Amino acid sequence: MKFAVVVLACMVVASQAQFRGSNPFNRNSPFKSQPYRPAPVAPVPSRVSYSGDARNAQILKADSDIGPDGSYNYYYETDNGIAAQAQGTPRNFGGNPPLVPVVAQGSFSWTSPEGVPVAITYVADENGYQPQGAAIPTSPPVPPQILRALEYIARSAPRK
Repeated sequence: MKFAVVVLACMVVASQAQFRGSNPFNRNSPFKSQPYRPAPVAPVPSRVSYSGDARNAQILKADSDIGPDGSYNYYYETDNGIAAQAQGTPRNFGGNPPLVPVVAQGSFSWTSPEGVPVAITYVADENGYQPQGAAIPTSPPVPPQILRALEYIARSAPRK
């Protein structure tokens, strides 16, 4: 009985400590809650070639299917020019327990604010996510001087 009274007293003290000084509903709290103010929304550029507001895009076409084995496919298209589609199928890579990730491939596209169409295709498999498209930046070629220096280092490195 004495143990139950001690536990009950500890619970009361802990619950009271919770509401002292850190309660946002306490008018004397230094942590008063601030009213919610949404962030300002940037205007939609006028160069975009669709009518309507990008925040209220309507879906023109959409479909999806999920198989019992984990396979899936979907596609959608909106009235502001955004489109995407993908398919995924499980692939058994063996192991104990067997490793059965879903291998996916698909694409997505949109029109940039400058009016340039952007399209990306991808494969996601055991080698990772592999996107392709003209909008993906590529590294510049290695300058010939650096390439010669790397070849020299590889040739003259001490052999172990």
